[in-house]
Amino acid sequence: MTVEHHNAPTVEQLIDVVGNSSVGIAVTDRAGAVLLHNKAQSVLMHGEADHLGGRIQAGGKDALPQLLADLERNGRIENVPVTYLSADGTQERVSAVNAVVAGAGDETRIHWVSRPELGERLPVPSTSDEDPTSDATAWIRAVDQRSEPVLSPTKEQESVLREFYEVAPVAIHLIGVNGQVMHANPADVALVEYSARPTEYVGQHIRRIYEDQGLLDDFLSRWDEDSPIINFRANFVTREGAPKPVLIFSTAQAAGGSVSNTRCFVFNDPEPQRARDTVSAFGWPS
Repeated sequence: MTVEHHNAPTVEQLIDVVGNSSVGIAVTDRAGAVLLHNKAQSVLMHGEADHLGGRIQAGGKDALPQLLADLERNGRIENVPVTYLSADGTQERVSAVNAVVAGAGDETRIHWVSRPELGERLPVPSTSDEDPTSDATAWIRAVDQRSEPVLSPTKEQESVLREFYEVAPVAIHLIGVNGQVMHANPADVALVEYSARPTEYVGQHIRRIYEDQGLLDDFLSRWDEDSPIINFRANFVTREGAPKPVLIFSTAQAAGGSVSNTRCFVFNDPEPQRARDTVSAFGWPS
């Protein structure tokens, strides 16, 4: 499914969104050989794909074959627990994985999005006394400090990046400094049920889809801080006004001290019955 936009993200925006997102992204062939991956995926794998023989390494000898078999059978997976292993098998990181198959034959590609399983979140909820040096804080710092992987996205891979954006098994949107939804991929538009009328959402203020307007005001007030939103539970609102429980991983693209846009990855909350997170005046810990 392709959503018609007034303008699509540029290849530079796609390189940034994929390469610097707060969730792990990898594109592989149908056998699991890695074509590209981002910094967050390097953190999940405890190294780069080339150190793992060019493949994703998951816990248990049958883990990757089972994932590939499920994808061959169903075309996609969502919220599947996966334990990523280091090359020597001594380190592991538990994640929840979404993936989708695109193309056919020799042109088949699998697009993987992995979010780390974290116990805490950013910004710090007002209902919690959790330590600001939390696993969510540690996660985003590890991603920020990771160098660009050898298999990072490049301009030469523009067609692969555009395919990822269009078919990604997770919602992606970019928000500008004015709060406007600059770009939203098909999964994002479908998440809030605007597929039939995407221009009622894309190009409009992000306020339209947040149930808790105070929460959104808090998020927008953090622009100058370049404050990440990590593992944060909120409710979006669909076009028909129904609440949509989501899990948000969002960071901002910033250069020269100025933020230009967010890179937001939004998942269907696998635990929609859980209370929604709220925030206080706490900012991003220094």
